[in-house]
Amino acid sequence: MVNLELYRIFTVVADEENLTKASQILHISQPAVTKHIKNLENELQIELFRRNRYGMELTEAGRNLYSQIKESITLLNNIDKQFKGNRNINLGSHVTMLSRMFGNCISQYYKENPNSQINVTNETFNDMLLMLENQKLDIVLSKKVSEEIYNTKKIQFISLGFLHDIFVINTNSRLIGKTLSKNDLINETIYTPKKTSLTSIRLMENLGLMGKEVENIKHITYTTMLGILKNEDSIGIITKEYIKDELEEKKLTILQTDFEFEPLEFGIYINIENRFSELQDLIKVMKEEFIKKQL
Repeated sequence: MVNLELYRIFTVVADEENLTKASQILHISQPAVTKHIKNLENELQIELFRRNRYGMELTEAGRNLYSQIKESITLLNNIDKQFKGNRNINLGSHVTMLSRMFGNCISQYYKENPNSQINVTNETFNDMLLMLENQKLDIVLSKKVSEEIYNTKKIQFISLGFLHDIFVINTNSRLIGKTLSKNDLINETIYTPKKTSLTSIRLMENLGLMGKEVENIKHITYTTMLGILKNEDSIGIITKEYIKDELEEKKLTILQTDFEFEPLEFGIYINIENRFSELQDLIKVMKEEFIKKQL
């Protein structure tokens, strides 16, 4: 029986003349591409490629095969796209991270995949990882956590970059031009995200308040926090990348302190078994979107 997938892989390698580029297009590993090409050569009992200093070069037999099947493979690829349809993506994320940082890339993804749908789930991080492991989710967008809390044999972390937690105030604050110490901050009312967020946990650890109930630490939603900070002389702690627009438009400003939080790596968690093209398209536009935000 003819294995059409081997011929499809062969044509991609022939087009790209490079195994790395071909593996990226095919969404499979480079060793897997090499193995498939070898299997096809074994079936046909001919050598299809020669390696050169630039990549992969078709042999005479390879060029002959390519000329005979290229048109047919292109036709089959087009038929496959037309009738297979697009696969939906189940995405888990903190709502603020998704809306504040990746709203544009979701729109871009829909332009490229108009028949696909992204279904968003907002659960606790541990619950989302469990759903990812059981393939009830396809992707989770989150800050990086220790590998000890998830199954690295099933879940892969793909880094996108780093996030930075900062203290912010409004541009008319009495604290403009001042540098506050940890002791100063303990005596101030500080608005933070929910108790279980890494931002809140790191604040409590830095101020030596972990495990204590402190009246002047107020846990609220990001939307409520931004409303308060814009209209009241208050302090908030928030991820800098979430409020890029507010800082550039000078609606808020950074409060100076005598210490800083370590940057937090963040990115994408996927189930290793999930390599379908729509998911790869979403990951690609997310990477491109975060690069833009760093410019």
